[in-house]
Amino acid sequence: MEAKDQDSKTGSESQPESGGGANPMMTGMGMMRKMMAQMGSGGEGPMAMMQKMMGQMRNQQAGEAPNPMQNMMSMCMGMQAEMLSALHTTTSMAAFATPELHALFATWMESLEGEALAALAQQGEVDTAALASQLKISEASAIHLVAQLATKGKIHLRAQASAAPAN
Repeated sequence: MEAKDQDSKTGSESQPESGGGANPMMTGMGMMRKMMAQMGSGGEGPMAMMQKMMGQMRNQQAGEAPNPMQNMMSMCMGMQAEMLSALHTTTSMAAFATPELHALFATWMESLEGEALAALAQQGEVDTAALASQLKISEASAIHLVAQLATKGKIHLRAQASAAPAN
């Protein structure tokens, strides 16, 4: 099996900017990108952004603009409000996860495990992208499935560096 960088894959599949609170880490990263875009960082690193903010604060006169700490606090509070909204959405969805739905999901996962094991028995070795395509699931789901099978001792994993470095 070829290990892929899960964060780079889930980042393209998850839409944190659109309020999809499925992955809290990606939601937070989306909010950080949004905040940096609003501040006009132009892709600069965090240190450059902080230096730019400090320069702006030095250039402002006390009577012209509100306290810079208030600006920073309101920005932090806005981020917290977005995170709480995402958590609320996740909690609301979890409330509908009845025992029957849990059982159906477990049955479906067992079926996928069987299909994955059959594919591996037939092909010998396969990467997660090909397995995902064959099972008609996302590559992130295939990675999760393979990890579950390895945890249960049903398969052995082999990791290999990607051709291109992941950013």
